[in-house]
Amino acid sequence: MDSIDDSRVATAAAPAALPAGDDLSAIAWVQEELRRSLDAAHKSLRRFLKDSEAVTGSDIDSVDPGVLRTARSQIHQGVGALELVGLPAAAIVLRASETAVQRSISRPQSLTPELVADIEHASFGLLDFLGRVLAGKQVSPLSLFPQYRAVQEQVEAERMHPADLWSMDWRWREIAGDPEVVPRRADDTARSEIEGSLLSLMRGTQTLTAASRMSDIAAGLAAGSEHPQVRTFWNLAAAMFEAQHHGLVGFDVFTKRVASRLLAQFRILQRGDSDVSERLARDVLFFCSQAGVAGRLKVPRLAAVREAYGLVEQPPVDYSLSVL
Repeated sequence: MDSIDDSRVATAAAPAALPAGDDLSAIAWVQEELRRSLDAAHKSLRRFLKDSEAVTGSDIDSVDPGVLRTARSQIHQGVGALELVGLPAAAIVLRASETAVQRSISRPQSLTPELVADIEHASFGLLDFLGRVLAGKQVSPLSLFPQYRAVQEQVEAERMHPADLWSMDWRWREIAGDPEVVPRRADDTARSEIEGSLLSLMRGTQTLTAASRMSDIAAGLAAGSEHPQVRTFWNLAAAMFEAQHHGLVGFDVFTKRVASRLLAQFRILQRGDSDVSERLARDVLFFCSQAGVAGRLKVPRLAAVREAYGLVEQPPVDYSLSVL
């Protein structure tokens, strides 16, 4: 496993510093170019909807998808520009719109007024985000998640997760284990306890107690594993559930999905396979980073993760609502 490089970890998960100097000039240029290209793309999409409505019931089979190709190209240029100026989360949001338009080229009926409206809202939110960055305001890319999610849901994307907009270069790191926990093995007893606790979490009954049990189980599994990545994985899970137990992380659809995926991962490990999903581990780490300020609370497992990954204790971002 990679050893911890303190100089790199300290900045890895800290709040992104606002660009300055030439970076701001580049973003200002991108903002104006993006405004023009997105406006043109929106007009193309609206034109396609209007033309499609006009041919409905006529002798014309379909509308020429060339206008959609033009719109996709205009959005694609914006994606590249955002990546060039170092705004990957913003690029991901715009890429979702590009993918939606690309899908509509082969399936024109999938371009509905609702989808076009969501693409426009995503564009407006993105431009607002850039404007706030240029104004020197502290704004998190997670504020773009509602717009990103809306577009992804319209096209029935396989994945839509707030961690997609979290700028964190993933690496496996050693996390200090809980010295007071009893080591456990991935056996049938542990699986039964996990299933029972997760059932409570999914049903929303005794969630704080269930989160505490899950934290203890995960910490025990970490202590009982000889594989470095498996240890890290369970220590991350122990920290996330500890944060939930203390009310530092909520119980929403995304934390529940992560919890359910933990059970699938456990079953893989129970078979003796040490292969751990990096994406799942990163998603768990995301919620550790979203844990609110602990204050005087005793959260040693979360503190160990924060120290290992250089997570800065700060108020969480409400990714369910956008200020943009």
